[in-house]
Amino acid sequence: MNQTDCNSEKISSRTLGVIFLPLALLLGFIGGLVLPVVGFFFALPLLIISGVFLFAPESKTCQLIRGKSA
Repeated sequence: MNQTDCNSEKISSRTLGVIFLPLALLLGFIGGLVLPVVGFFFALPLLIISGVFLFAPESKTCQLIRGKSA
């Protein structure tokens, strides 16, 4: 793994988070209007997953690589 792979890993993780966030908000909004309990039941896990992807820390390998090059 090199620094380019680390950048790609970070970008792909953030991209998935950005994709899941509007889906979770839309599902929560529509679910809140139509069938609140079921809508929030499906929207909450998506919201949590988007947060995990957006704020995920770097892998240990990438931390080591960035530490060497800095």
